[in-house]
Amino acid sequence: MSGYQALDLSALAVPPAIASPSFAAILSARLSSFLTLYQAAQAVDASLPDIDAETLALVTDPANIHQRVDSYRETLLVQSINDAQLNTFLAWAQGPALDAIAAFVNVIRATGELDPSLRARTQLAWEALAIGGTYGRYMSQALGADPVGLAGVAVYGHEQPPVPKGQVWIVCLGANASGAPSVQTLQAVWQACAARNVRPVNDQVLVQPVNADSYSIDATLMLQPGADAVSVIAAQTAALQSFCAARRKIGGLVTPNNIAAVAAYNAGGLINDVVVRSPAANVGGDPFAVPILTGLRLVSQVGS
Repeated sequence: MSGYQALDLSALAVPPAIASPSFAAILSARLSSFLTLYQAAQAVDASLPDIDAETLALVTDPANIHQRVDSYRETLLVQSINDAQLNTFLAWAQGPALDAIAAFVNVIRATGELDPSLRARTQLAWEALAIGGTYGRYMSQALGADPVGLAGVAVYGHEQPPVPKGQVWIVCLGANASGAPSVQTLQAVWQACAARNVRPVNDQVLVQPVNADSYSIDATLMLQPGADAVSVIAAQTAALQSFCAARRKIGGLVTPNNIAAVAAYNAGGLINDVVVRSPAANVGGDPFAVPILTGLRLVSQVGS
């Protein structure tokens, strides 16, 4: 494994200050408050017309219309406050807000660079300050060499066989369908990490593309009677694609048991079992390889 492991920001819990805006809850609270205040006003001014909860609940009632409009505006306001708060954190900031956070540690977005890449490079900014050839510094230098062309890098020293003492191996994952980085990307990484003025005296830096472990998924979902096969297959296909994308990293591992577990999970209990035909064995798990999904086929049948 690489000697530096970045914190998985996507696993962080959303801060408790972030509210969950609910139009229905806001409207209900506003209608209740309005009715209480109105009835209090009636006690002072008997000329005010009567109004009760049933009347106020009618969507054609002028007071209800007014409260619905204001509830919608309040919902938007809460969401804008949420967005503003989240944009102050590296884990959730997007676009210009993320640019501002990155600039604080002297990292600038490359032309065409996406948020996940900029977020990862910003995480590594402090590691880049190290002058002793740390894993994190090499990772920062490598990712900064071509933020658009790279989806990830791994750095290995002699602790990882077969890397000999004195050498640093930088394995590169391309940001394309095949995962293979271009020759230009590999050259840029080498220049950023192996130049005499940026590496420790005794390090010999080698840059190489990751090995692609391609695989396809072929499985059958055993459904409960009455289940909508088309909908279930669509949902489980999306879940598998998301899982495989998360495992598409250097050293990532995909197993038939993983696939069965992801394909079988559903809150409605519509899937009794999953039969996985492919892959028949584990894929990936090698520190110099990446599992790459090349095809996905799910079929279904009713069964126990």
